[in-house]
Amino acid sequence: MRRIRILAVLAIACFSALALASGAPAGDFADEPCSDVGGDRFLCPTATAGSGYSLRILLKEPYECSVMRVTSGSFPPGLSLASEGVVSGTPTRAGEYTFFVTVSYENCGADFKSASDRQFTIRVNEQQARLIVSTAGLPEANIGQAYTAPPLTAAGGTVTSWTLASGVLPTGVTLNPNGIISGTPTQSGSFPFVVQANGSPNNDTRQLSLFVLAPLDLGLAPAGTPIAKQPVPVNMKLTEAFTWGVKATGGREPYAYTADKLPAGVTLNPDGTVTGTPTLAGVTKSTITVKDGRGTADTLQVTFTTKALLAFHRTKQPRVGTVGKNYSWRLPVGGASETRIFLVSGAIPPGLELDEETGFLTGTPLVGGSFRVKIWVLGDSGTQISKKYRIKVKAAKRTKTAST
Repeated sequence: MRRIRILAVLAIACFSALALASGAPAGDFADEPCSDVGGDRFLCPTATAGSGYSLRILLKEPYECSVMRVTSGSFPPGLSLASEGVVSGTPTRAGEYTFFVTVSYENCGADFKSASDRQFTIRVNEQQARLIVSTAGLPEANIGQAYTAPPLTAAGGTVTSWTLASGVLPTGVTLNPNGIISGTPTQSGSFPFVVQANGSPNNDTRQLSLFVLAPLDLGLAPAGTPIAKQPVPVNMKLTEAFTWGVKATGGREPYAYTADKLPAGVTLNPDGTVTGTPTLAGVTKSTITVKDGRGTADTLQVTFTTKALLAFHRTKQPRVGTVGKNYSWRLPVGGASETRIFLVSGAIPPGLELDEETGFLTGTPLVGGSFRVKIWVLGDSGTQISKKYRIKVKAAKRTKTAST
């Protein structure tokens, strides 16, 4: 009899221990946001297939080291459980899904509490009918030309009208209530805006953009100034760094620039600038072409003139002077040099003098004859040139005297 009592006491003690062991772990979870529906099962807020869903499973005593995971059961497809207890995603299939979530403390240290679990249920409803704007884009328009886009479309419901929710349309273009965008645009560029479909069972919006093309035109940089008269004259100095450029407007980017011919020492860059240091004097006639992203092209005729810093005129010779008469001759020197210093060596005709700044040889010749001189000219960047000349001075004419 005593033995039976001892066994009964042991049985009761074991049952009590089991009850405490099974109830304590589940008690780690808070009773929200999922509610107790009995049978150790908690029902979470309802989700809808095709719609975003998010909730966080909470603990009564949250620990940063705790980790949650789904350990058994059926979890809604399209959703995921993060280690901190956040359920998120877009469910893809309707149904009722029951699963166990276990919270463990293996990251909290060897002496921390043991793992705990709880049973949860998430019901996913069928996807509801919804009005959705289905127009994905609009055809391009041309500035100054009448434009009509295909009517805006939507699926999943009934549209009663279309309105502009935000943004602006190009000047001259409007959105009609029937969903037709039309008009004659008077400005070019890209115009983003949001259209709204008003209807049932809901309203919906869609971001769209209308690109208005202007005619492709190749003008002068930096603003792309249109050129009415061609060819465009461009002057450069020999051996001096040079920067110039063209710029396209209109059309559709990206732009690609090419040139059939350029002066020696300069290049056309991808952005339309012409840079370099000319290495050869002379004239170069060039055709610069730009093509836009659609393959449309425009051209610009340019005449590049590379001037030497200093140069003697090839054919001009000194004036012939006369003894006793005023004489003036300007040395025939051209070029792009802003600074010029003139020097002379040799047998300069008596009575004449060279102005070192202006290059004029002036005076009154005193003696006739032929005089060989060498002229030197110094210019910018240390440039210097020289040339030999022969200056002739005629004797004065004798006047006749009357005989007595």
